[in-house]
Amino acid sequence: MQSRRNVLSAAMSLMGATAIPAAGTNDSAASKTPPLPDKWSGLPGSLRGIGLIPNDPAAANANTAALKSLVDPAGTFNGNLWFPNTTGKDTYYFNDIIPFRDGISLDLQGCVLHFSKTGVRGDTNSGFIFAVRNFSMANGSVVVDYQMAGGGTAAGNALTFGNRGGDSRYFSPTYDSHLPSPMGGIEIRNLRISSNTRGGTGIFMIGGLSGVVMENIWIDGNGALDNGIYYEFGWATDEPRMELRQTSHAYNMRFSNINISNMNAEHGWAFTLNGAYNCWVDGLYVKTSKVLFACGPGESAFYRPWKGVDQVGAKRNIALRNVVGVGITGTAIDNGGASSKSGGYLHVTQNTAIDQTDLIDFSIDGFAIDGANLDGGYGIHSSAEKIDVRNGRLTNFTRGIVTTHECTRLTIESVDIFGCKHEGMELGQQSSIWDPPRRKMGSIRNCFIAGNSVASPGVFAAIELDLCATFVIEGNRFGYETAHDGVAENTQGPAVRIGPNANNVVCRCNHTGGVRGAGAAYANRSADEAQGNAIEHPSGIMTTTGAWSLPRR
Repeated sequence: MQSRRNVLSAAMSLMGATAIPAAGTNDSAASKTPPLPDKWSGLPGSLRGIGLIPNDPAAANANTAALKSLVDPAGTFNGNLWFPNTTGKDTYYFNDIIPFRDGISLDLQGCVLHFSKTGVRGDTNSGFIFAVRNFSMANGSVVVDYQMAGGGTAAGNALTFGNRGGDSRYFSPTYDSHLPSPMGGIEIRNLRISSNTRGGTGIFMIGGLSGVVMENIWIDGNGALDNGIYYEFGWATDEPRMELRQTSHAYNMRFSNINISNMNAEHGWAFTLNGAYNCWVDGLYVKTSKVLFACGPGESAFYRPWKGVDQVGAKRNIALRNVVGVGITGTAIDNGGASSKSGGYLHVTQNTAIDQTDLIDFSIDGFAIDGANLDGGYGIHSSAEKIDVRNGRLTNFTRGIVTTHECTRLTIESVDIFGCKHEGMELGQQSSIWDPPRRKMGSIRNCFIAGNSVASPGVFAAIELDLCATFVIEGNRFGYETAHDGVAENTQGPAVRIGPNANNVVCRCNHTGGVRGAGAAYANRSADEAQGNAIEHPSGIMTTTGAWSLPRR
């Protein structure tokens, strides 16, 4: 390891300053130092100035030691650094985790950083490039060959940002309320990540981050990664008993043009935000993964958010825009707006229903997602109190859109759902928190739901709905129709089927092009009383079962 004097000298050289003469030399001797070995070394910010060698796997140890010495969090250097691309396709080899001091910007100049290591327990919650504040990286690739071993968890990540308590040995114990300035200010652009780390993560984030921007990111999991991008809440305070701590949460994070492929098909999650709020994802493409996108309150359930920082902002929105998913083997979009405390560190606290529900609002606008396995999962699943789903297409899932009874305000508009094993939409799965469940209200408009119930023709409806205070189903098309689609409906059951606890469901101006066999278009499981449930101005097939207010045409 270089001495602190040598580190400072190297840093000044990188910034274009005159190097500090070594101890025991004079100015005249220093002036006779031979010129630097090539044109890249003397340029301000060039990492050849500290002796990094490209294209030589045997240089990994020396490269790692030199870069760690320069950017050490305990050091003094900050500024812009870049990797010279001497051949146009240079690879720089490294063999250990490199924690970065605040205020450093890396430009890879099209180079590849290759990280290879056999893991140890001390790598837990760490990554090859590791920073907590005011860091940027752009324009190149990171290749990870990390063998998970030694008992470490959340290790072998390509990039790690933030810290929580003493989770990582590479930074001092981190409690957000004790920091001189917040974690965050992270910018990652035009970067490709490839990793073969079984059980690892491409980009791992933790703690009270803010001002995070990631755009034009490609992550290839090589069939091994469990997580492409993953975030989890942090600790703001350090009371000995965890249930008394205030928690910190990422907010104001922006992700655009994210491409994640080849995750572990059995249990890979492409993109997860647990305990974040006010985050925006625009332009997400996922190919081959169990879960495309997941968000939720995490184990902390926003129970004691950091006063004055996260206290007001918590329980806000996660927004997802322009999403494409191919080969999704499980539930594509999993939005956990409710979180039971029974299995986490908060199990010792008072577990009221209101503390465990209505924790995140969720919106998605613009999506096309195809399932790879009808037994795999749902297109969209939500337990958020409020969801807004628009302008999308779901195909080949067990069910298209599923909400639990915790979801009580729904807006679903211009969504197409085809080829699902069971229902197109099931709104009101069994609640496990509120008892009795709360009644829902909302609207479904301008959707096309057809060709579902493929596993049991005629059994499952396009829309299955129960436990409503009031609900509007308006301007939708149900079932394939030869005149419209070139094929007849052969599998889907009723267009709308409501349960005995549905009230004031108004089906208005819908068109049913086809149902399986001679089934009814509108079915009410209550045969005794309409309960305000009505059919108005229908077209196409208009048959009914159960009690409805008479149709108006």
